[in-house]
Amino acid sequence: MRAKLEVLNRQELDDIYQTAIDILEKIGTNIEDDEIIKLLKDNGCRVGENKIVYIPENVIEKCLKTTPRGKINIAGRDNSKDMVVDGNQKYPYIISHVLMNYYDELNNNYRTITKEDMKRFITISDYLDTISGVWMCTLMPDFKKMYSFYEYELAIRNTTKPVCISSFEPDSIPPAYELAEAIVGGKEELMKRPLTVAFCEISPLTWNKYGCDMLKATAKWGIQPVITVETPMGDTGPATFAGNIAQKIAELLSGLVIVQLLQEGLPVFFVVPLETFDMRTAQICLASRTDYVYGCAVGQIEEYLNIPFFSPVSPDSKLLDMQEAYELGFSLLPRILSGNKGIVIHGLDQTHAINNELLIMMDEMILSGRRMIDGIDVNKETLAFDALKDVAGKMDGDRRNGHFLNHKHTLKWFTKEWVPRRDAVIDKYRREKWIEAGSKSFLQRANEKVEEILASHKPEPLPKDIEGKIEEIYKKYNIPKV
Repeated sequence: MRAKLEVLNRQELDDIYQTAIDILEKIGTNIEDDEIIKLLKDNGCRVGENKIVYIPENVIEKCLKTTPRGKINIAGRDNSKDMVVDGNQKYPYIISHVLMNYYDELNNNYRTITKEDMKRFITISDYLDTISGVWMCTLMPDFKKMYSFYEYELAIRNTTKPVCISSFEPDSIPPAYELAEAIVGGKEELMKRPLTVAFCEISPLTWNKYGCDMLKATAKWGIQPVITVETPMGDTGPATFAGNIAQKIAELLSGLVIVQLLQEGLPVFFVVPLETFDMRTAQICLASRTDYVYGCAVGQIEEYLNIPFFSPVSPDSKLLDMQEAYELGFSLLPRILSGNKGIVIHGLDQTHAINNELLIMMDEMILSGRRMIDGIDVNKETLAFDALKDVAGKMDGDRRNGHFLNHKHTLKWFTKEWVPRRDAVIDKYRREKWIEAGSKSFLQRANEKVEEILASHKPEPLPKDIEGKIEEIYKKYNIPKV
């Protein structure tokens, strides 16, 4: 049977959901935009003092019905590589995230990310079969207010896989939209394979001016919005799992309601990190025991709501060390096993830095997680009674001397059961052979693999017509070259 983690029963999920509905109806959401307040009021919501809007259950249910449920498409250059989240995929989609800094551990160099760093990281992500797409959010100073457009262009140049972008500047949306339209082949096709843009709601229960502007921008352009909520436990969210999850769902649904009232039928998906306010250090931590427990539940919550969730994995470690491996493993594997449809991996240093060698470690972990999902097949052939009978029947005098090394049963099953790799970076040799090969650490071996990939893998270049469209967009919006 296939492996599955569950930590909430149906009644508990019902109670959490009903609390989220009560939060929206009785506590309300702070909306810093008069146009959206009027829209909500005209559609049956009650407006109180201080721009607090109370959203009744019937409005929420109506908007849930007009939201495409259980299916989204995250597009890239190659439509055969699109991430179609509809519950039918065998394994969760894994997205690598390009962040604002690069940490070169071999040379102990922590620096602001460069365009070359981005190209190398995206190229490796393009190569690895375990990585489904890339997410861009660098805030690179040279990109200034148009960084979302610059990041999108850089990403599509270096991968044919799906690309998501984050935006904190609504002005960068129009040129990015036009480029996405050119990439997929026109406006009609873009409706099927939309541009995907992420932005944040503010906890507790607030849509500030920026968030409202992004809601309106995505609705105007028909862009697939990625609504993100951040409710650190014990800070801007309750310190209990049940209360924190209920607040998250309420905040997500408030965004969904606004999106559907602005543009009925627009697909939407959610990003749902779990953060903890560490009372000892007074820091927001992203990888902790609370996150590991939440990772066991997030797939259940996603399935309950029938709206796609992408859940971030964000180690706090500043180095590629034992803490990094511990945090990455304990954050990633529960999400894989809970049935989460999409996972975004942030690298290290609390979403502040990336590292190429870390992609190689992730690759191994993802393969192991996939094998866990596959579980254990129990049938007449896998029970291996006949094979054992055959092997045990081989005798040398009065002693059995049979083995499975060259048995046809082993040849048939070892690849499926073990998932071996010819190019494995994980060392499994005896110590003497490891010393003979140079006594290399995992980091050194991973670095060699990175350089091998970068030397041999060249992302497919952009077609000439797309290059021409990019030039038109630069001129039309007066975007400086950087």
